[in-house]
Amino acid sequence: MYYLQALAAFVLWGVLPLYWKLLKNIVEPPEIICHRVLWSLATLILCVTWFGQWSEIRQTLRQPRRLGMAAVAAILISANWLVFIWAVLNEAMVDSSLGYFMTPLFSMVLGMVIFRERLMGLQWIAVALVAIGLIISSATSERLWVSIALASSFSMYGVVKKETKLPAIAGLGLETAILAPLALGYLGFLFFRQKLHYSDSTLGLLALGGPVTTVPLLLFASASKKIPLVIMGMFQYAGPTIQFLLGVWVDGEAVNRWRLAGFVCVWVALLLFTIYEYRRWRRANPSMPREEPARNGSAKELR
Repeated sequence: MYYLQALAAFVLWGVLPLYWKLLKNIVEPPEIICHRVLWSLATLILCVTWFGQWSEIRQTLRQPRRLGMAAVAAILISANWLVFIWAVLNEAMVDSSLGYFMTPLFSMVLGMVIFRERLMGLQWIAVALVAIGLIISSATSERLWVSIALASSFSMYGVVKKETKLPAIAGLGLETAILAPLALGYLGFLFFRQKLHYSDSTLGLLALGGPVTTVPLLLFASASKKIPLVIMGMFQYAGPTIQFLLGVWVDGEAVNRWRLAGFVCVWVALLLFTIYEYRRWRRANPSMPREEPARNGSAKELR
């Protein structure tokens, strides 16, 4: 049951571009982000109430440092959303998928730089392969900045989230609450400039952005309590894999041999990274049943 929930969460994150594509040439990416923030906040308020997580939010509001980190997390996730939606609406899903493939490896490098974590043999090889993959991809992709922006913003978001120490639902609820005044301000500016005109169907699609953002997160939050971190880490590659296929089959994005070679380097790096993490998990949990919660944290949240 929990494994199906986890897989469903990552598959939903993978097919999410199909939903955002419905707004192509109708609403600009900054407007979409503002609506996503506001409608997600409305949905998350209900979820935080349902799960009884208001006490965690109140504790954060009384601690300036944690609140500041939540504000930084809000900025990073909004930047990630903006780049992702821009990529979806501008036929750059292959580059966005590369960014999310690279995210765990970027996180590993950040851990080394920020937390002074030591990299072992397989990890160094993985990092080297990613560097090679980026160099190869840069020769043929004009939008490699999308990959780097998504990987760096989301990996940094994961680092900052550790400092807020909030559950997934409450954390995103607080982050969207921080962003809500800016979103309202921007939409208000467009309204007074008479540049805010939506049909009923468009407004309905924008409002659906709240549940679309929240439902996968609910599935993820439920599953991550029962599934080991290493398994969640394997499942998380389903999302960018689906995005890659959508970019090639739906948008018809070109993937020449050099671009594909760059992806192969990243995929091999991810395989080495996964092998290392699985071995480390098995050493730490030699007799741990497969359905018990992980002791070392939970997998990262995606779009």
